[in-house]
Amino acid sequence: MAAIKGGLGLQALITGAVALLLMIVPGIPSPPLYVSLAGLAMAGILLASGNLSAYLKVFVSVYGIGYLLLAGAKTLAAAGVLPPTLAALLPPAFAATGAVVFAAIVLAISYLKPIREITHIADPYFANSDAPTKEIGLFRWFGSTEGRIGQRLVALSIFVNFADVALTLRFNFLYRDIYNSLQEYNADAFWYQVVWIFIPLAVLNVAIGMFDIFVDSSLHIRWRTWLTRSFFERWLDRGTHYRIPFTGEQADNPDQRIQSDVNLFIQQTAAISIKLLSQAAQLVSFIVILWTLSRDFVLPFTDTVVPGFLVWLVIAYAVVGTWLTHIIGKPLIGLDFRQEQVEADFRFSLARNRIYSEQIALLRGERAESVRLWSLYREIISNYVGIIFRKIKLIAFTFSYRQTSALFPLVIAAPSFFLKKITLGTLQQTSDAFSNVQNSLSFFINAYITLASYKANTNRLTSFKRAMTKAEALSAAGYGLVQGNEAKTDVTASDLRLALPDGREIVAADRIALTKGAATLLTGPSGSGKSTLFRAIAGIWPFGKGRVDVPAGHSALVLPQRPYIPLGTLRGAVVYPNTTDQFPDTVIREALEAAQLGHLATKLDEVETWDRVLSGGEQQRLAIARALLAKPDWLFLDESTAALDEPSEAAIYRMLRERLPGTTIVSIGHRLTLNALHDRRIDMKAAGDGRFEPREIPVLQPAQ
Repeated sequence: MAAIKGGLGLQALITGAVALLLMIVPGIPSPPLYVSLAGLAMAGILLASGNLSAYLKVFVSVYGIGYLLLAGAKTLAAAGVLPPTLAALLPPAFAATGAVVFAAIVLAISYLKPIREITHIADPYFANSDAPTKEIGLFRWFGSTEGRIGQRLVALSIFVNFADVALTLRFNFLYRDIYNSLQEYNADAFWYQVVWIFIPLAVLNVAIGMFDIFVDSSLHIRWRTWLTRSFFERWLDRGTHYRIPFTGEQADNPDQRIQSDVNLFIQQTAAISIKLLSQAAQLVSFIVILWTLSRDFVLPFTDTVVPGFLVWLVIAYAVVGTWLTHIIGKPLIGLDFRQEQVEADFRFSLARNRIYSEQIALLRGERAESVRLWSLYREIISNYVGIIFRKIKLIAFTFSYRQTSALFPLVIAAPSFFLKKITLGTLQQTSDAFSNVQNSLSFFINAYITLASYKANTNRLTSFKRAMTKAEALSAAGYGLVQGNEAKTDVTASDLRLALPDGREIVAADRIALTKGAATLLTGPSGSGKSTLFRAIAGIWPFGKGRVDVPAGHSALVLPQRPYIPLGTLRGAVVYPNTTDQFPDTVIREALEAAQLGHLATKLDEVETWDRVLSGGEQQRLAIARALLAKPDWLFLDESTAALDEPSEAAIYRMLRERLPGTTIVSIGHRLTLNALHDRRIDMKAAGDGRFEPREIPVLQPAQ
């Protein structure tokens, strides 16, 4: 950000100096005075943009460079330095002034709330200092950091669009000259315009279009890669994904927001922002032409002169059309937001049916699932029908609007042509200029459906970011549960109060100590807070107060009753949460043998949906194998052997204590046979006020 800010300051000094030179130094063939004055205004805009969004700064900077190039090129052309053929391709001098107007527009809209919401999502990419993404070769050489590559690609894309607008301007004058040569029967002038003006412009136009696609696509994949990774790493960091449901934000279906919404946001942001400013450039440029053409316009069939009549007419026409479009199309924003939500809910339910297909089959729940899925799909139908009728109304209006605007300028200017006050070329130029101004002013009308979708998309990403921010802050909010490392050897908790998300306390303990080296069994009725206590010790439960201390440098592993088994190979499932390159095959096979899964030792590289292939007991033994590989200092077993028969459970515990002598085991369980496998027992006793207190009681048998 500092580099961008410093760059704008230097650019402002250069721009101001050039504008003064063009104005006061004798002997320089200067463009019109308004171009020099615009340069001073451009310098002021650049200075005022120091605290602008990182994304929007690129636009302001590019338009500043555009002013210098256009003003400088016209000066060189006036001095005879440029070849006549090249000089003939340059846009009019007022295009340099247009660049200043565009920069002012960017600065002005940066204060609007919707724009701030967009840049809040976009800016981190353009301000980052990460190394270029090595997996993407496109434009990797374009900057030393990924953020700079993004800035330069946006700048390049704007330059390309700016060049396209300049070509459109030049085509406007070309067609005027061609039609005039036809009216005058001047073959030499006609063929000169075709061969020496039209053909070079057409070739340049095709080349610019091809290069524009290449630049935009490269920007899209680089931006999407960085932002997608940023989102899912933040989502998965330190239990944020676990806490999001407790924030109260509408952040459902994070998979959709990370995969689909990020992609759409980048595509729409780049397309709409650059296209919008391109339309602004076209608007300012053609308004000047239209004003010049209708400076002394006489109303048809009268003697009344209305200066710039066509300009006022097209502005009024576009303003009324825009207002009506907004009235008709505004409900689309909410409908688009709702459609993405119901589609994601339906897709997620289908995925859950696949995951839990065995349980559904055992319970004969197919009919209930079918009814539930159909209920969800009816929501899709209902909302989509609303979108259909709203789009029909909007398209009916916008189509009529465009059809009328095609003939409108000809009807207005035709009487002057028939009275021979204007030439055929001027009539054509007037129609073309009116059409371009109308299209620019009607950008909002023509793109309303896209803008409605974009607004809904931005809202979803904004709420997702807000949910992650709240989830990250939960540990320091509410009750104020503190995680520390002051304990020497034991895991301790003092003045502990654990609560549910609604604020109701369920665990109260002045002091708890889990002794290092002594296997501890935690018992109590269902709902007494046993698993919540484990989550608090693991550091993922945000609702509570007091302090939990785990010895510094000690590792901990929590195995739930139903372990998570990722998609992919069996090897990846066994070593999780580590990566497959961290353990040799022999070590992984030994862990499987010890966990009573020796029959799987030859299937390490097989890809299956292992959470469906393996039985409940096998899944729990797979989690035990993970513990053998991880060798944690503390192993928390939350009913992690409940699916095993009692002899197998006892064998697993004996194996763990034998193979992991440095690991302290803490278990949650209900079976009486677990007493014999632990040294201590802590029972959650009801305190009479809805809370449970952990109290140590004697084990029924000594540990074996």
